Amino acid sequence: MKFKKEVQELFKKAGWYEGRNVQETFDKIPRFNEYPEFLKEFLYEYGDLKVETDTEFAKAFLDFTVIPSGFYEIEESLDNPRYYGDIMTFPLADYHLDSAALECDLEGKVYMVGDFPTLMSEDFKTGIEKVIMEDYSDTKEWHPDVKEWREEPY
Repeated sequence: MKFKKEVQELFKKAGWYEGRNVQETFDKIPRFNEYPEFLKEFLYEYGDLKVETDTEFAKAFLDFTVIPSGFYEIEESLDNPRYYGDIMTFPLADYHLDSAALECDLEGKVYMVGDFPTLMSEDFKTGIEKVIMEDYSDTKEWHPDVKEWREEPY
């Protein structure tokens, strides 16, 4: 999977290189085999990296080392669908600036989950690019009172 040039450069800066494969690291993780194929393929190539995101005011990192390190309990995520939309999501990374989890569902939708769950994108590749480039345009917030995603704030 390739990303737009600016994002690919930030992955390179974090240690990514053409042909990178850390499959062995992830395949040892209990229940990782339950992740969707597209997500496994992404993590085999880009997982286990800490990517500095494109912020103007502070150093921020999207930490893809959290799955192999055991920071997130995969079993908990797989056994308990998220309260927003009652969907199964898969932990993917930790976003240090907001102490938020980056998650993905079976369809490839990307979520930033902290104090207020945000649907970053309905497309996996776009969602990853938006988080790394700090692009919060066209995102949706979860509104628990009506149980739906909306573009407007609370």
